Amino acid sequence: MNFLPRSAALLAALACAPAAWAISLQDAQRAMDAHNPDLRAAALELRGAQGDALSAALRPAPELSLGSSKISPKHGIGSGRWQDKRVDSTVGLGWTWERGGKRSLRMRQADALVEAAGLDMLDTKRRQQLALHEAYFGLKAAQDNLDVAEANRRSSAEQMAAAERQVASGAMAPVDRARLAVDDLAVADAAGDAALDLRDARHALALLLGLDESASLSADDDWPDATFEPASSAADPQQRVDLRAARSRLAAADAGVSLARSERRRDIQWGVEAEREPTDINGVTWGVSVTIPLGAPSRARGGIQRAEADRDTAALELHALQRQAWAELDQLQASAASAAQRRQAYEGLQADSARKAVEGIELAYRRGAASLTDLLDARRSWRDFEAALIQARADHAIALARWNAATSVAQGDAP
Repeated sequence: MNFLPRSAALLAALACAPAAWAISLQDAQRAMDAHNPDLRAAALELRGAQGDALSAALRPAPELSLGSSKISPKHGIGSGRWQDKRVDSTVGLGWTWERGGKRSLRMRQADALVEAAGLDMLDTKRRQQLALHEAYFGLKAAQDNLDVAEANRRSSAEQMAAAERQVASGAMAPVDRARLAVDDLAVADAAGDAALDLRDARHALALLLGLDESASLSADDDWPDATFEPASSAADPQQRVDLRAARSRLAAADAGVSLARSERRRDIQWGVEAEREPTDINGVTWGVSVTIPLGAPSRARGGIQRAEADRDTAALELHALQRQAWAELDQLQASAASAAQRRQAYEGLQADSARKAVEGIELAYRRGAASLTDLLDARRSWRDFEAALIQARADHAIALARWNAATSVAQGDAP
């Protein structure tokens, strides 16, 4: 657990940094593990289940009883020492004998619920890791989009300044300048939208990291490798923590059925008591007692029916999760492979060559070899290509994270 001081220092730096703070995905993972509210809530659920297991292991506590009788409203209790009082005093001690293996069944049910809570915490971590990857690469995509939008805005502003000079010298018609102004407005709007998207992406990541301040966050890692290789050709979702937790809940429900059926065997209470009566020449006398609840075993029928319904519900949920896991695995594998192919296709278009082609159109337009329509079409196509390339990289990174989350198996037992 040596990452806690480092994550604390990281969060302090993030909170105090006046400029953008570049955070790696690994550092973000450490900060999330230490401060994510959902992970902390899952840990508290596990702690509560462990407390329930401690309570389930307790045997019925002995019961102490004290009593007095033969107290006369007319003559009172008499005078003198307490030994001389005219009252009959009793003290008793009772024990409950649980029959039907109730304690062992309670412990079995509670242990299964503790295991389920621990696995739920691991599953929450798995899901939060996926959410972290989505937020992190969403932030990276927003940063790239803003960089591209700002570069386009600066280029458009320079071209508008040149157009103003050309209109003043008569080298450009005012109508052409108006068309350029419309395109410049669209570029400026795109830059504003990109800035808002970046702000939203920073807030989304800050919520996962448990941060109150998000203005300084900046994704520092590169995009994942463009090639896609499945984590395991024979991935078995049956070992995923969510399915293991569902099986533990089914085991707890099955123990609950046995516990409900054990109620048909009545618990017996044994007792021993000492009685002192001042008028009795024998002084202190002793007695024993046995308490047996009355009623037919059918009195437990309602509890048994409820427990059986809970067990059948847990079995249905497990079956539904198993079917969903296999379908999800097949879908995510196809999505990740498709996203990788799409990214490779866009990156194979050679962005540098495409950018030089746009610059060539701009040069041709300035020399009169291309029309204004050709120039505007080339710029729009280039902006669309840049946005599509960034989106393809983000889609691939997120699809890969979803595939890894669907095939991940927690090592070892739940805490």
